Amino acid sequence: MTDQALGRAAETAVKALRERIDGGMFDVGTRLPAERDLAAELGVARNTLRQALQRLEEDGLLERHVGRGTFVRRPEKANGRDAMPPLFHMRRASPSDLMEVRLIIEPQVATLAASRASAEDFAVMETALRNSVSARGLAEFEHWDAQLHLAIFRATKNAVLIDYCGAINAARNEPNWYRLKKRTITPELRVTYDRQHSDLVSALKDRDTEAARRYAHIHLTMVRDNLLGTLE
Repeated sequence: MTDQALGRAAETAVKALRERIDGGMFDVGTRLPAERDLAAELGVARNTLRQALQRLEEDGLLERHVGRGTFVRRPEKANGRDAMPPLFHMRRASPSDLMEVRLIIEPQVATLAASRASAEDFAVMETALRNSVSARGLAEFEHWDAQLHLAIFRATKNAVLIDYCGAINAARNEPNWYRLKKRTITPELRVTYDRQHSDLVSALKDRDTEAARRYAHIHLTMVRDNLLGTLE
């Protein structure tokens, strides 16, 4: 498949999937999420996603097994050893471990974003927030929720933190995580999350680093308590 054969949306999906593979969010041997969920995460139609997957398969990054799914292929060896993605453990983390790390890191990320975000960053946050509020289903809500958190990370201008957020979003797309979220999110809880997100974005736009840290901590604490409460 040539570049000309791919539409702009498919090229964007190819780039996003390459970043996930290269960054270790989809490590070697990983089965990709269901097409419906992956298309929702990337914000593209399923036929567009299929074009992107075909391109990556032709490039040798993916392999498909009938009845089993699409898997990431083993990368080329570097310096005689298999290349190991730096964040490949993230996807395998337990919900409690992952939420513990998020509570340590993300409130501090909010303080950095409050001091470094540009007007363009704020516009992206506002768009993600607006779309999460109007989302009609869980998959759409999860997509825009993840995009909002990613926008905040990107506002830090710190490449390591941005990669970390990408790994978190990949973990959130795992089937077990999605089922867990599906059991815990109610319409009422979505309203609460949207309000907390709105408070956080307002604090960021006000450049109020302490309020941004506090609102991020409040939100993640509620997410943790709701997620882990179902596992007790």
